[in-house]
Amino acid sequence: MKKKIFILLKLCLIFTHTATSQIAIPYSNKQFQYDSLLNVEYGNALDYAGTNQSLTLDIYKPKNDTNCNRPILILVHGGAWIGGSKEDADLILLSREFAKRGYVVANINYRLGTHKTSNYSMYALCNNSISAPCGYICDSAEIYRANYRSMQDTKGAIRFMKNRFALDSSDVNNVYVVGESAGAFSSLAVAFMTDESEKPLNCGAISAAPTPDSDMITYGCIPLQNNLTRPDLGTVEGTLNLGIHDATVHGVGSFFGGILDFNIVEDMPENFPVYLFHQGADIIVNYEFGKVLGRVSWECFAQSNICQTYYFYPNASGGKKIGNELMAIGWNTNLIQMEIIENSEYLNDCFDNGHSIDNLTTRAQNMSDLFAAQIAANGNIPSESCFNGLQEAFNTELIKISPNPVEEILHLKSTTSLHTNTYEIVSLTGEVILRGKLTSNQIDVNLLSKGYYILHLNGKASIKFPFIKN
Repeated sequence: MKKKIFILLKLCLIFTHTATSQIAIPYSNKQFQYDSLLNVEYGNALDYAGTNQSLTLDIYKPKNDTNCNRPILILVHGGAWIGGSKEDADLILLSREFAKRGYVVANINYRLGTHKTSNYSMYALCNNSISAPCGYICDSAEIYRANYRSMQDTKGAIRFMKNRFALDSSDVNNVYVVGESAGAFSSLAVAFMTDESEKPLNCGAISAAPTPDSDMITYGCIPLQNNLTRPDLGTVEGTLNLGIHDATVHGVGSFFGGILDFNIVEDMPENFPVYLFHQGADIIVNYEFGKVLGRVSWECFAQSNICQTYYFYPNASGGKKIGNELMAIGWNTNLIQMEIIENSEYLNDCFDNGHSIDNLTTRAQNMSDLFAAQIAANGNIPSESCFNGLQEAFNTELIKISPNPVEEILHLKSTTSLHTNTYEIVSLTGEVILRGKLTSNQIDVNLLSKGYYILHLNGKASIKFPFIKN
């Protein structure tokens, strides 16, 4: 109860300050231009066919912003787990929208691909503009596995961006993940699948996929090297960028996405905003509950036998059902924003653009308002006194480091003995460069290459200091 009152008082103070100074709530309105850094590699991982993939992201940051504590937003594109990219127009627009509001935005790519059916037939009246041949999967496990891989990659990207906090002047305690379509499935899984017990059974080692129909080769649906084995996919956290920060997020946004198994929503954080946008006319992901691509199959294809139906896709809870279920289990209704367009017309939505955002700039504003209130409640109020770029030091009352930048010897000054501390010097990508135990209040960094690093002291408490090696 005390915590809730404290948070409420914080919000009151912020809104009072806003009213008297006539300045918008931080992170809600566009104030800046933006800079971008494209095609940054955040890791490598094996895809569904056993091929090593380079995973990249684009970083967008506010320009001429003096804030050293910027919230982080991770964006995840859609594409039915077989297509799409960070170059999708909506994702680029969202990246710019939030960077202009003061966020550090990472718009990511992730592993794509699914094993295909051994029984495919292109019907006489069907063509690639009506039916996507590459969407014909061999079994429902493929969707669970594809979504699991994208979740692991997204968590790796989150840790990568947290590791860069000093370089980006970002706040690791205010991280939000947003996706559209398949990317929204992944984002919701990132937010709620946090325990190993929640790992889907079919994301362990299962039987090999069947040899795909020869048409799948004709339509370019499978790679030249296609390993049909389906090994254990590992932990819910994946393997990317482990060791410094976790993949915890502080809010999630879903544009026409869903949850494959609602049982993952067990823990109820006290303060966790959820933004949900979905249209009833969506025939790809049912906004209530149903098979993914189910409405395409049974309302569009089966009625006239135009195309082979999409077999094997699993059921999912869409945006409307997710919101209602969250409220039913007692989620704070002030932290759920449902923007549901009730425009479903059975048998009449096949050519509507229901699987889309009706007004992206409006939706971005509404979602940013929801997140901004939580960021403020978390204690993040931009400071104009912050150094823009790498922070000079995170000094505590007991420990200080100097000089910064450093040439050869990093000096630590403390009012207490540091000799019981171990230390690690870590690159901004999370690689441990040096490790040892302090025998004095000095660390020889002469062998380090020029660049940005983080000193991690681990004694009675874990303390991190960013510094520059000249």
